[in-house]
Amino acid sequence: MLRASSLSQSVLMLLAGASATLSFAPFNWPAFSLISVIAAYLLLHRSRSGWRSGWLYGSGFFGAGVSWVYVSIHYHGGMNAPVAALMTALFSVGLGLLFALQFCLYKRLFKHPSPIGFGALWIGFEWLRSWLLTGFPWLYLGYGWIDTPLAKLAPLGGIWLVSSAVVVLALLIAFAIQHRQPKTLIAALLIFTGISFVPQSPIDQSGRSIKIALIQPNISQSLKWQQGHFDSHIRQLGELSLAAPDAQWIIWPETAIPRLINSSFDVLSPWINEFDRRNQILVSGFPRREWRDDSERWVYLNSIGTLTGFPSLYDKQRLVPFGEYIPLESWLRGAIEFFDLPMSSFSLPNKPSAPLQIGDIQVAASVCYEISYPELVRSEVKAGTSLMLTVSNDTWFEGSHGPAQHLQIARMRAMENHRWLIRATNNGHTAVIDPFGRVTAQAPDRSTQVLQTEVWPSSETTMYQRLGSYPTLLSWLALFVLALIYSRRKRPLKH
Repeated sequence: MLRASSLSQSVLMLLAGASATLSFAPFNWPAFSLISVIAAYLLLHRSRSGWRSGWLYGSGFFGAGVSWVYVSIHYHGGMNAPVAALMTALFSVGLGLLFALQFCLYKRLFKHPSPIGFGALWIGFEWLRSWLLTGFPWLYLGYGWIDTPLAKLAPLGGIWLVSSAVVVLALLIAFAIQHRQPKTLIAALLIFTGISFVPQSPIDQSGRSIKIALIQPNISQSLKWQQGHFDSHIRQLGELSLAAPDAQWIIWPETAIPRLINSSFDVLSPWINEFDRRNQILVSGFPRREWRDDSERWVYLNSIGTLTGFPSLYDKQRLVPFGEYIPLESWLRGAIEFFDLPMSSFSLPNKPSAPLQIGDIQVAASVCYEISYPELVRSEVKAGTSLMLTVSNDTWFEGSHGPAQHLQIARMRAMENHRWLIRATNNGHTAVIDPFGRVTAQAPDRSTQVLQTEVWPSSETTMYQRLGSYPTLLSWLALFVLALIYSRRKRPLKH
């Protein structure tokens, strides 16, 4: 194969990264993640610079995959299109530095091609993205395979085990191409087929079910935080809720109450009294404030709470930078309109949030972006919960592929923990997901809806709940060390 010119190779590496986006929702063509990894591996061995190749690949990967950031910056942040596009590009190339480091390490450590070394670094960096600088656990390869047999690995080792299977399949194919060994393709086929026979625990629906109503108000983001519309927003939510008289739980989405809950009860009280009279439990997202003695100031929290029945509260534990808090706030606040968005002054709770108690059921709660953190959600489920609930307001990214990716991620959390998951949103992808990650009920997007269905609490424990990501990560670490030793014993290839 002829060596490509530097320019053409750069373009190919950029396209290889961007092509991975087609494997995720809403496109759902999982084979593109294989193509992306195969191309990255083969092109990297024809490149002299791992750093440059990785940066190009990562810029394409994130540039296409999280391009929905532009929607928030431009349409809701008040930035003109060129500046919003520039900020989105800077965000993407900044994240691309992680792939630059990943590919650079591979080129430095492995003088001889090593599929195992490449795969170990890939999974290691996916894990790194789950916590570095508060984490950005998005676009893991395994998400694109949620509707394939590979997803059966999720209850065993979580998203990273599913991603591991994708990486192994891709590198077996790449090895077959690189060394002209078609037998390796048979190994890939056998692995894929073998995973298809992995047994799944059945869904237990023998116990009592909970009848729920998810309220999707479809409130315009431009009007949501205008306090002159507050009374009408609450009236709309209340009237929609009255249309579900048989529901035991009524769920409103993230910040459905667009005012500090501490000062909202004058408008909420008539509705709360009515739901109390009907023996219905109202759960809603809302902002709230509390006094911190340690810092001697009021802080603001993004929360979910029960407004009828037994009082219970959950505070969001992972905040979105530049969305819910501003890094270097004293410098950036007020510089441009984007840094003064509503909800951009939240704080973290000063202690871990307990599970949300809804009636006599303990629920693993998460607010919006939090559902993308596998280990955070796992820790919530392990706390003795029997259902999962996430509330969101994806209106910030309306019209992009961000909300569809968000729902896909939530489906994987349901599979990992083998729990029913309830997802209430403001204007789209409101859904109920079963323990197999299947959407059993969904409200139409961009419409005002009341989604009524039922869920079944469960106390089953998956292997992933018990052991987390440690078996997968430690296995890759052991393979990485062995691959490194093997590579050092071989003579480096001549370039």
